[in-house]
Amino acid sequence: MSITSSGLLTRLNELFAALASGDPADIQDVQNLRNEIAGLDESAYLPLIDPIWNKISARFPETVDKEAAKIGLLKLIKAIGSARYDPELSELRAIRRSPEFIALARLIESAAGENITFSDFLIFFLGDGGGRKGIEGTLVELLSSSSPWELAQLLADQKRMTTVLLQATGKVLGETDSYKLSSLLTKLGVTSEDVGAVVRGFQLKLKKDEPAINALMIAYIRTIAKSNAIISEDGLEHRYSLSIFGTEVPSLVVQWTKISGSPDVSVMPDGIVTIPRGVESASAVIQAKLVNPLTGVGKVILEQAITLTAAEEEGDVFPIEQFLERRNKLNAALLAGNPDDAQAVRNLRDEIAGLDVANNQALIDPIWNRIAPRLPDSIDQAQLKASLFEIVKAVGAMQYNPQLSELEAIRTNPEYRATLKTIATAARVKRLTIDDYLIFLFGDGAERKGVEGAIVDIVADMKPRELAELLDSTRKRNAVRDEAIADILAEREDYALSAALNNLGVGSADVRSAIRNFEDKLKNEVQATLALSIAYIRSEAIPTVKVTANGRQHQYGLTVLDVEIPSSVVRWKKVSGSKDVKVDSNGKVTIPKNVAKGTAVIQAVWNNYGTRNSRVLFEQEVTLVNEDMIGGVEEIVQAFNEKLDEIKTKLDADPNDEQKVQLLLEVILLGKDTVNQINEADAPKAVKKKAIDTSKKQVSRLVSQIIQDLMDF
Repeated sequence: MSITSSGLLTRLNELFAALASGDPADIQDVQNLRNEIAGLDESAYLPLIDPIWNKISARFPETVDKEAAKIGLLKLIKAIGSARYDPELSELRAIRRSPEFIALARLIESAAGENITFSDFLIFFLGDGGGRKGIEGTLVELLSSSSPWELAQLLADQKRMTTVLLQATGKVLGETDSYKLSSLLTKLGVTSEDVGAVVRGFQLKLKKDEPAINALMIAYIRTIAKSNAIISEDGLEHRYSLSIFGTEVPSLVVQWTKISGSPDVSVMPDGIVTIPRGVESASAVIQAKLVNPLTGVGKVILEQAITLTAAEEEGDVFPIEQFLERRNKLNAALLAGNPDDAQAVRNLRDEIAGLDVANNQALIDPIWNRIAPRLPDSIDQAQLKASLFEIVKAVGAMQYNPQLSELEAIRTNPEYRATLKTIATAARVKRLTIDDYLIFLFGDGAERKGVEGAIVDIVADMKPRELAELLDSTRKRNAVRDEAIADILAEREDYALSAALNNLGVGSADVRSAIRNFEDKLKNEVQATLALSIAYIRSEAIPTVKVTANGRQHQYGLTVLDVEIPSSVVRWKKVSGSKDVKVDSNGKVTIPKNVAKGTAVIQAVWNNYGTRNSRVLFEQEVTLVNEDMIGGVEEIVQAFNEKLDEIKTKLDADPNDEQKVQLLLEVILLGKDTVNQINEADAPKAVKKKAIDTSKKQVSRLVSQIIQDLMDF
């Protein structure tokens, strides 16, 4: 079998091509080892082959010049180890044809009584592609059974790798029925331990072997390494891993990078490759390096061209039910407030809905003027602009007291769909729908909060003073809205509309200009926006209370989104309830010392001196209990009332006269006992007098009722 037809040429060409594709220093390391081997001092290195040579030479006839033969074997090792690589393996061919080396091979064959061919050598080292795996295949088999961490340790430690290589060699040497070379060496008495001793002897003697072997090992790994990818359902993410010998390499020792390709492709060191939402497809060349955890040095193992393609999907769906639930809550809070506020919102809705296209479509010019130049000549721009204005108008009017049928009609309107599809094409985004518009404004009910959610986040981060200024200033409310719009516009990966507008050159300043145009046009906008702001606070306000004076004093405050509403913009008052309950404008609610309990309905009103109409932010019934009287008169009276109710229940059951007399006695005794307990209680005289008078009246009424029943005959 020739070298060309044996497969050795192909295998070595693969190995050296892999070596050449890596670090140039690796090629130099291999060259350095080859030069070192070529310059070996034979007298110094002859003893290194003794473990094998002593076994072989013992079988030679006495007529053989053993010293010359030993030198010949070392020369053969030097020749193979220092052979220069070329695609035709010229020097290996020369070694195979050398009369000196052929004679040495025949001598060894004769000593073993076993004839071998070049093919037998190849099968011993590379296998036959079938059942005989050779040293290479056996090595792969051993390594493939390693755990990922064991593999990582082997790759980082040449001594461990040498040990596994010798294990593979020993296993092949033991299969004398399968490999002729194994049979020959066994007949000569050569064991795997002998081979290991020779290998380790050379390793100790050579100075350039370690970096060269590492370089060749990396090159070999480069020829067999494979990448594996887990692709997300939406196609926007690939998670790459590297496997060697069929075992996945721990991500800790693999580093992934992008070499070239689309800027839309992002590659993380741990192999996570992504493209943004809205990008249909993007390609790149990625690279995996094997990093030695001991030295931190990385070697390129794999380069691969990849393409990420977004899966076909219907697109995002706006969560209508969640939106309507929030809006219904807001609308209920609006209706619970000043009627003028609710009317202002209705007026704004009607005003927006009444904007005619012909006279008002210029309101969207700041945005349209960015879109128009990017449209193809085949598009009827006048019609498209009119349709876009209708979309803005429909969504703008819808958000004030929206209805399910109205929302569905907007989402499914075929003209609106066609308009947004045309704009999506001009913007080079995959799709653009009414749902995307609504998600931009109101969020998706999950992680994407939309402009509405961004406004909430901004307010939640405010200080109390800033919140007060927000309530009192239209300019500041507009500034918060503009900031929220800019934030969402910047999130082009999460919002399809943001991506489209950015691609069309529409910036936050353009959107602000369009909004200003509408604000200048709409007469009810300022009052309606303020009304909705107040309604939102009313729907989300949470009271705080500090109880002092043993329950006789409550100090109330208000928070919204965990931000305290300053007392400077809130005025408290009592709406109804016990005359004993006093409420001052700062939220302090009190009852006197001689009152056991008091209940009232209190209100917190927006204290805006710029308007004559007060706006209720919060209303609640509160009860103050005098703790100094708990366990005294209050408790006695409560027990009295409960027992009196039990007697009344028995009377309602239509008892006979004898039973009525018994109930009459129970009422009288209950009254006397209650009065005695009240007199003994530790409470103010006025409190006790009031409780006794009330109890006597209740007893008298019930006694009169029972006597009247007894007299009816």
